[in-house]
Amino acid sequence: MTRGPGLALSLYLAAQKSRGRVRAEKRLRQEMKAGREDAARAAERLGASDLARPEGPLVWIHVGSETEALGIPDLIDRLRDDREEIAVLITTARHGADELLAARLPRDVLLQSAPYGIGPGPAGFLAHWRPDVAIWADNQLDPVLIETAHRAGVTLLLVDARVPERPGWRWMPGLRRAVLRRFAHVLAGDARADAGLRALGVAAKRIEVTGFLQEGAAPLPCSQAERDLLAELLAARPVWFAAGATPGEVPMITAAHQQAMRRAHRLLLILAPEPGQNGPEIAAGLEADGWVVGLRSAEDEPEPDVEIFIADVPGELGLWYRLSPISLIGGTLLGEPEFGARNPYEAAALGSAVLFGPHMGLWRESYTRLREGGAARTVSDTASLSRAVEFLLAPDKVADMASAAWEVTTSGAEATDRVVALVFDALDARGL
Repeated sequence: MTRGPGLALSLYLAAQKSRGRVRAEKRLRQEMKAGREDAARAAERLGASDLARPEGPLVWIHVGSETEALGIPDLIDRLRDDREEIAVLITTARHGADELLAARLPRDVLLQSAPYGIGPGPAGFLAHWRPDVAIWADNQLDPVLIETAHRAGVTLLLVDARVPERPGWRWMPGLRRAVLRRFAHVLAGDARADAGLRALGVAAKRIEVTGFLQEGAAPLPCSQAERDLLAELLAARPVWFAAGATPGEVPMITAAHQQAMRRAHRLLLILAPEPGQNGPEIAAGLEADGWVVGLRSAEDEPEPDVEIFIADVPGELGLWYRLSPISLIGGTLLGEPEFGARNPYEAAALGSAVLFGPHMGLWRESYTRLREGGAARTVSDTASLSRAVEFLLAPDKVADMASAAWEVTTSGAEATDRVVALVFDALDARGL
């Protein structure tokens, strides 16, 4: 027997229903005036769409914002590895100035704005799309949309789960508890989330600690022969890597290298400039400052006397991450508008401890997860960068971070696999 919504949820649903279309349209006008909505997609907020529902099984994935959903492309790939007939609809609750997700999705994946939880939006959305399974990957729960999906018979899965935020819910303390009951399975991101969700009444049989969805896709490739040759050449030297260093960051990085060399005089810095920067020009400038420099594009090797090696050949980040136990992710120190931070999982997945600055850009969630998992450290300036490099020159310290990076990245793969299994179980139960 299906459990009723309970008093708190019933009261909330009644309050939202009473606002009706007029309130929903007023909100839409306000959001558009403030520049937070795309006029071309405004109707989607009221539950309408000019796209047709695809034939066959439809998996609906709801995310908070596109920049918080960087594990979703990997999940879609995994779903379609076994069932290529699955259609996927993604809805986003919030929009940012820069969005990455659309560019990373397969062309036939449908991307829509989630309907507002007032007015006709949720009912219209569910009636049009008729999803078979819903994957909710947003820490903000929309009670109306979730309850409407539940009543429509959609199997609901909560993934990347933490204790959900409750904006505007303080006057209804039982609301989160009631909404969480609508999920058939709750996949907690970590032990702390598990404890918090259980305290809110999520039954033990419905909750699992799986980690967060995998981000970063497959490890970056490299030539194994080249890797082995360079590893033999570098075997006796401590090494650190600056990936995608911007012009403004290069002086900070080299100054930190100079300080760190006081502790390890044979320390080698491998510096990969931000794409588009002139490697020979950077090398010439460093040589003028007194550094012994090697240049990859000139077919130099990181010989024993080289202090800074400019890795300016495109497409070799996978090689240098494998060779460097410490990696600073460029673009994070200064926040220069023309340059953005890279995906830190590229380094972590290849066993490199991650250092990063305060400007994480579109990858904030990823950096935060790695830092909380013990796989990354924050630096803010030359002095803190130098201290972090010196700290990680100790083999046991860098090994601990590399191990943590492995745990974070592999737990992501396990979480993705578990979601895929639950989706398939739900579709099988529907005979799809």
